[in-house]
Amino acid sequence: MTMTQPTGAAGMQHGLQADAVAERNCNPASRNSPSVSVVILTLNEQANLSDCLASLSAFDDVHVLDSGSTDLTIEIARKRDVDVVCNPFESFARQRNWAIENIPAKYDWQLHLDADERMTPELADEIADVLKSDPKVGGFYVPTKLIFPGRWLRRAGQYPAYQLRLFHRGRMRFIDHGHGQREETNYPIGALREPYLHLAFSKGLDHWFAKHAVYARQEAEHAQDEHSRLGNDLIRLFQRDSVARRRALKRLSFRLPCRYALRLFHLVIWRRAFLDGAAGLAYARMIATYESMIAVHLQLIKHGLRP
Repeated sequence: MTMTQPTGAAGMQHGLQADAVAERNCNPASRNSPSVSVVILTLNEQANLSDCLASLSAFDDVHVLDSGSTDLTIEIARKRDVDVVCNPFESFARQRNWAIENIPAKYDWQLHLDADERMTPELADEIADVLKSDPKVGGFYVPTKLIFPGRWLRRAGQYPAYQLRLFHRGRMRFIDHGHGQREETNYPIGALREPYLHLAFSKGLDHWFAKHAVYARQEAEHAQDEHSRLGNDLIRLFQRDSVARRRALKRLSFRLPCRYALRLFHLVIWRRAFLDGAAGLAYARMIATYESMIAVHLQLIKHGLRP
């Protein structure tokens, strides 16, 4: 575990490499039972929820926070005797804060997952071990392994990419930031070693592209409103905190032209995504396309041409 300072404020992919995920999920149950309440955010996740819940066998307090599913998501959760709570989705930050304040969680420590994400026995063990010492932190960044299609994209997925998913509900809140959220705490933030798995393409490429079309607009709107001095971000590029470095690089990228080409170069050459094979190269092109979509929105906003 490492420590950083607070930053502020079907056709489902069952072809996920039955070896990569199934092997983990079929391992013996975790040696420890983490004193953690799990919250899964859902919206029409019948293709993902069963496998997600199956991966959480080491946890004795699991809740589904649904934001209006019209498929079998809620029925799947209830058949597994999982608590289901509904709340309309406004943003990720507001949904997570609502969960903290309203879900009758058994424990003070919460772990938030999306339905297309999977726990591993190794991560469950690490969580249990770390929390035994009652750490005085706001939460923990958790690395994620991006799976596409059926393989781990170590380089194209920029492993380890961290998300703050494990936190103490009395010490953490979230604020909106682009299409996602940022943590807000007065406590230090730690980082775990073991990753969870992210099946980002379990609903197919069309779903991914449609979702990122919305994300691109939200990121552009946020970039237009966010003010960060160039010098500050350049300094952050040399900090030891990998999360701070990545966020500074993202802000700096909004100032650059030729975003598609630069992003493609960064992933394929600098991050060596070509070593992930055809899947890595395809994903690099998808991310570069996403960056180009953000640039289009930024240009429209700048010239007052937003539709």
